[in-house]
Amino acid sequence: MKTVNSVFKGMGLLSVLLNGVAYADETPARCDIYIKGSEKSAITFPCTFSQRRGHVTITRSDEVTYSFTPIGDTPGNYEDQKGNTVYRQRGLGVDGVIFKLKNESVYIYWDATSLEQKTSEKKEP
Repeated sequence: MKTVNSVFKGMGLLSVLLNGVAYADETPARCDIYIKGSEKSAITFPCTFSQRRGHVTITRSDEVTYSFTPIGDTPGNYEDQKGNTVYRQRGLGVDGVIFKLKNESVYIYWDATSLEQKTSEKKEP
């Protein structure tokens, strides 16, 4: 009986590992970058947003990556990879989320279709 249980446990672990890869907490998005104090975005990138166990990673299409680690007991308080404080803010409702960094803000929009359409329009002759 131990052998059967061991096999099922092994299969369960394999399933979790495979499903973890297939169903990662990652989604394509659009990132608008606002320089501190600006009311207009400086640049827009396709990006990937992922969150695992409270840790947030944002990877822009230009290969810039933001990594945020939760700090303290208050939700929405993070530290970036350089040790600077980062705050998650509301303001986009169900459309996305905002992260306020030391020198910029990153607006994450879940719907990146408008950005994809602009990119495909540029490619066509």
